[in-house]
Amino acid sequence: MTATPATNRNTKSVLDAYADAAQAIHSTRSLQRQWVILFGVMIAVVAMVAGLYLDVTARAAITGREIQNLEQAIIVNRRANADYETELAHLMSYQVMNARALAAGFEFIERDAVQYMVVPGYVPVDGVHFKSAVAEKQAISANPEYHQSLLEWLSEAIRDASTPLGGLR
Repeated sequence: MTATPATNRNTKSVLDAYADAAQAIHSTRSLQRQWVILFGVMIAVVAMVAGLYLDVTARAAITGREIQNLEQAIIVNRRANADYETELAHLMSYQVMNARALAAGFEFIERDAVQYMVVPGYVPVDGVHFKSAVAEKQAISANPEYHQSLLEWLSEAIRDASTPLGGLR
């Protein structure tokens, strides 16, 4: 049996149609795969951004809580210092010091009964200082470096930049 040209042509067109259908199915599957992969990548990116956002937010919340705890500790320490200063002022009051001196055996004397003695080379102590000298902070506005506004500074900077050779003419 020999194939006739019409049968050969039909067979060829059936084979071509099969190949076209297989290629169409393959390209459709490939396109679907690409969309699935793209969708998966987008979900992964969104998840990573959400995770990063949650991490930053959690760190900010933890830092805020630490700041609140430190501020509370500062308040407690200031209150304790104020209590200690009050107790020290009470202990150094005239009534308490007088009672302690009498209990230690000291007596009041008259002014005329005191004899003073000069000791060569002795320098008396200046006294007890309970607070250290704190240097006054100078306000930024009083600082001579900050004597002009931002606009004045900007105009001066532009004028200096536009002057050729640093002001030489």
